[in-house]
Amino acid sequence: MTQPKCSYTSFEELAGASVPAYTAMFLDELNYQLQADVKRYRCRECGREWEKRPPEIKSEGTRPTLVRID
Repeated sequence: MTQPKCSYTSFEELAGASVPAYTAMFLDELNYQLQADVKRYRCRECGREWEKRPPEIKSEGTRPTLVRID
């Protein structure tokens, strides 16, 4: 069975239950010093950086958002 490819060209932001799945499948955590609850990742497939942000209380509920950093 072939390894799935990252789909960074398909979206710039991901929210909800897909964030932990995408993070586990494609990303490695980077050791950046950022504000609390913000983490940076790098894709193992393409090298793009992503930022996992805490939810905004009003719009996102309790789920984090993963945003592609260009």
